[in-house]
Amino acid sequence: MSQHLSYARERRPKTRNVPPRSVCSPYQIVTDKIIQALERGVVPWRKPWHTQEGPPCNAVSRRPYHGVNLLLLSLAHYQDHRWLTYKQAKELGGFVRPGESSSIAVFWKAWKIEDEEQKDGEVKRRQVSVLRFYNLFNVVQCEGLGLPELEGDGRQEHERIAAAEALVRNVPDSPRLHEGDKQACYYPLADVVSIPALSSFVSADSYYNTLFHELAHATGHESRLNRPGMRSIFGSRDYAREELVAELTSAFCCAMLGLDNSLLEDSASYIGGWLKTLHDDPRAIVVAASQAQRATDYLRGNQVEPYTEPAESSEAKESAA
Repeated sequence: MSQHLSYARERRPKTRNVPPRSVCSPYQIVTDKIIQALERGVVPWRKPWHTQEGPPCNAVSRRPYHGVNLLLLSLAHYQDHRWLTYKQAKELGGFVRPGESSSIAVFWKAWKIEDEEQKDGEVKRRQVSVLRFYNLFNVVQCEGLGLPELEGDGRQEHERIAAAEALVRNVPDSPRLHEGDKQACYYPLADVVSIPALSSFVSADSYYNTLFHELAHATGHESRLNRPGMRSIFGSRDYAREELVAELTSAFCCAMLGLDNSLLEDSASYIGGWLKTLHDDPRAIVVAASQAQRATDYLRGNQVEPYTEPAESSEAKESAA
């Protein structure tokens, strides 16, 4: 799980007092949206990604949205997967129809803050990440954009499965993989991922979704991304957070490959467990999604961005002042 969540309990530096401002926390806005979906019985990271629209992307740059934005934009039930800002719609010669409501996306902004040491009063500066959000509109909400018609994914099932297998076989510094075991599990001390045989799953999509979950745990090994949650005790808050990282990593991999991860467990107890995690910590989903994106990048062999400590709530208010 996130270094920040574990680190924050060990050391809480004294921050210069700043008059509080009435700001709505982006963490809370995002978390409330996810909680509302879960309370409706909708698990935002469970979606059949190989439908026509595909994962959300920007209509102009065609770049896919990552991290928690993938979840937020997927909650909007539009058949078109393309999104853009109000300004981008105008630049394309179109406009957002009057009365349309926007959806939010978030980004991290680097911010330097000053800490006052307890002993000698020396002021030190450190960099944290502050969460910010902006508004997006789906192209279905706009007129006159001049965009081409939607095209389907185009990949056949065997192509998607081949791509999933290629990802598994090309994980950098991969843990040992034991196939044909009785259960799916990651063993940190041995650095081994165990997975039942493909034939024991209801579909190949379910097999790879489960395998990505366990490989996500493996990215947290000290020799890789070194997430402190890997050393947590079963049933603890950190353990739940690490499970959320693995769930989201698997979802992000499935989205990238067009795999259907919607056939897995969505029971009341499963949903209830995530509701408790999010109610306990409004930042859990955002931080876990950030860590999951790093894990996904690692599995794909992409460059992993350095982890920057997310700001505490009081620090976020200071940056907004």
